[in-house]
Amino acid sequence: MTLRLPTAEVTVLLGEPIVRRRLMAMFDDSSSAIRRVTMDPAAGVSERRRCLEEAGDAAVVLVDRVTEGLDHTGRRAVLGALAGLAARGATVLVDDDDSVAALAVADGTLRADPVRGLVVEALADREGSVAPLEELYRAS
Repeated sequence: MTLRLPTAEVTVLLGEPIVRRRLMAMFDDSSSAIRRVTMDPAAGVSERRRCLEEAGDAAVVLVDRVTEGLDHTGRRAVLGALAGLAARGATVLVDDDDSVAALAVADGTLRADPVRGLVVEALADREGSVAPLEELYRAS
């Protein structure tokens, strides 16, 4: 199966947690062009942001539950670093326990849908307006 994700964008993985985790585990991050960022839940915000910034030279960055264990302020601070990765041209795929917080910094979603399979969706509709986060969260 070939999966094409947008470059220079943050894409949030949506769907059942077990399906998201299995999908993230399927990515082969042995290539130097792919970097997987995971964190110990005990790590602080500055350490997590530093690890994300260091992944910026990769073409694809897999961000695997990096906000686990943080409060809402910490989650926002860590997820805020994702836009910088995308601005450098990286394809950023995020699986996070807090989908709503991740959607706040996302350009699009990759939905693991039991009927349609994997579906890449932009957050903006044809008129350019952004889909309501609440609607995307309910659909996940």
